[in-house]
Amino acid sequence: MKAKKVSVCLIALISVLAILVYPLLSNVRINDFSEKIVLGCGFAGEESLSLKQISKAAAENAGTTVSVEFKESFGETELFAELMEQRSSVPEGMEDAFILNLRNQRENFYKTQLKNFIDESGMSEMLFEKLYLTNSVKLRTEDMNEGEIAGIINKLLRYDKVSTVSVENHIFEQSLSTESEIMPMSSFGSWEDETLGSMNAGFVAENDFAYKGHGVNVGIIEPSAIDPNAFDGRNDLPDITINSDWQQGDEMSEHSRRVTRIIGNMAPKISLYTRTLTDSNFTLFNSIFNQLKTQVNVINCSFSFVEKIIDNPGTENDVVNYPVGKYCNIEGEIDKITKENLVVVVKSAGNNGDGITCFGNAANVITVGATDYEGNLASYSSKNTDKMAATKPTLVANGMPHIPKETIWFHDDGNMGTSFAAPFVTGTVAIMMNKKPSLKLYPEMVHSLLTANTSTSNYTTVPENANGFLSGVGAGMLNVGKVLDNIDNTLMFSSHNNASGDFAGGMTAHPGRDLPFNVLRVSVFWYANSFFNKVKGFPIITNFEVRVYIGGNLIASAQSHGQNYVIFEEIIYKSQLLSGNPLVQVYYISGGEEGIIDVGSAAYVWLM
Repeated sequence: MKAKKVSVCLIALISVLAILVYPLLSNVRINDFSEKIVLGCGFAGEESLSLKQISKAAAENAGTTVSVEFKESFGETELFAELMEQRSSVPEGMEDAFILNLRNQRENFYKTQLKNFIDESGMSEMLFEKLYLTNSVKLRTEDMNEGEIAGIINKLLRYDKVSTVSVENHIFEQSLSTESEIMPMSSFGSWEDETLGSMNAGFVAENDFAYKGHGVNVGIIEPSAIDPNAFDGRNDLPDITINSDWQQGDEMSEHSRRVTRIIGNMAPKISLYTRTLTDSNFTLFNSIFNQLKTQVNVINCSFSFVEKIIDNPGTENDVVNYPVGKYCNIEGEIDKITKENLVVVVKSAGNNGDGITCFGNAANVITVGATDYEGNLASYSSKNTDKMAATKPTLVANGMPHIPKETIWFHDDGNMGTSFAAPFVTGTVAIMMNKKPSLKLYPEMVHSLLTANTSTSNYTTVPENANGFLSGVGAGMLNVGKVLDNIDNTLMFSSHNNASGDFAGGMTAHPGRDLPFNVLRVSVFWYANSFFNKVKGFPIITNFEVRVYIGGNLIASAQSHGQNYVIFEEIIYKSQLLSGNPLVQVYYISGGEEGIIDVGSAAYVWLM
């Protein structure tokens, strides 16, 4: 009770001070703090706005968020670097314990950082929404007037430990949009052949298949609750363990049911942890945070946030827009979460046809587009066409699956969409981690393995981007069998050794082959700290180069061209192979301070 009284008094004191200084803020322009303040959605091109005007808009619009980012970052601490280096010495069977320790230490770091900020600033912790996942907090403006908001923002801008103060006028709305086309069930073919067969995963349906997700924790975040009782005792996912936040009276959508069934049929021995998403990005962070506390290894996000931008808020020119294909304000945080918590995040690309939906542009997220069961790119599958945007999707998978074990209690109406392509990738990741448990410690390796081992025969006519990824399909079609066959063909890189290295022992051609040449395919992926520069408003430029040497001679090279990934394919002639095995090296070229790449991986495969 006493602590509560103190907090209330602090808020009151801050409010009084804010009212006293408020008149002085009328002429304070945002360009006075151009290095710190970021005006996002709804304020574009309004550099001349005063703090008073911004605060007025924040007070009058529920869609306004004020975010505070600190200069210090866990990813830059010696503790985090040391923990990442320790991954190579973790005994098999201790992966989850190591991950839990890392996540706990990371959470404690952010809690300490927030406490120090509150103690030093003299502000009340009740003013802030705590985000223990990132080095930022959100200001609670709901019950504040414009004077109070202006006073607090002004103080934050002048505080030396604050990196940026972001003010944006927007909200996020959920957009499932899974019903782009409705097809009759006969068009979907069978589970074993047309569905799994399209992704070289027919063996998944066999009872004697060894890897069914044993020991892997999979998280699902869905807009509706998932009822674990709906799958028990009905000859449907009988072996799966579902831990859900479902409560009596909650309704489970067909969308959530279908996503769950796809993942469960791909990897029926996993442990599922489901969380229900509501209508805010802060709730998304809370959902992810709760998933991480359960030691999940991969999280499936088959939904879209549509950014609702309020132009000229609080005026007669108040206009609502719904842009797609642009970076949203949470993608930098998502990048940090994936990297610093050793978790794979799989996101559906969206069904807009053009423009990846929020937060699918996050650099470290595996974004999945959709095909039909013949492998053709679906017309509705979202892709980026803006050259300044990330090359997304990462890869594609079957978006019109026929799900097995149909029952009278579940009617599959033939809906299709990227929502149902993403779970195939999530299930594949679970299978991969089952076969090679060390992949739990190396999510970046999962990314490079998936993209190195795709099928591309259907997409030869699709324009190729500079970094080797194809427009609309990314690395190509998910190929589960090839991924598992080449699961050990990997190498880690680190900026600690100047971000360069090579495959240990080099790489040898397939023995006994009489072909005149072999095709070497290499996929390199680096974890980015943050792909989006909030202050400058464009992606961080990061670049590295892949080089192939034989007998000490450079025979080919490729650059990532501003992305944090590149696919490299080169024909290696037999005459060249006789002079020495191929040696692949990766060189770090450039990157901004916020986007320094410090942990990467590569995977390779011989195609011929």
